[in-house]
Amino acid sequence: MNNNDDAVLVGKLLQALPSAAVSPALEARILADFDRLAFARSNGWMAHFAVRWGELLWPGAPLWQPVSLLALSLVVGLTAGAFVPSATASDQSFAVADTSSVMDLYKDL
Repeated sequence: MNNNDDAVLVGKLLQALPSAAVSPALEARILADFDRLAFARSNGWMAHFAVRWGELLWPGAPLWQPVSLLALSLVVGLTAGAFVPSATASDQSFAVADTSSVMDLYKDL
């Protein structure tokens, strides 16, 4: 059997199953829960701020995607900062200037 045969078999099996009607009470409860959650998300300045930044960073995506992206970048940055060795004074070469670091434009120093 190949994938086409499997798809035809699954299609026939799914068509043979009886359909179950959703009760109006269940449908009303699901829609009410959806409205309640949508209102709870849009309520509050912090949620509004997070949604705006999420839309700015990743338009059309759910809020968890830009948040996880920012968290991942923070973890990578902190890990790189912790494990990448920093250059010490003995490793660097310095250039010594002939003049002072203060610009004396009026020649009064």
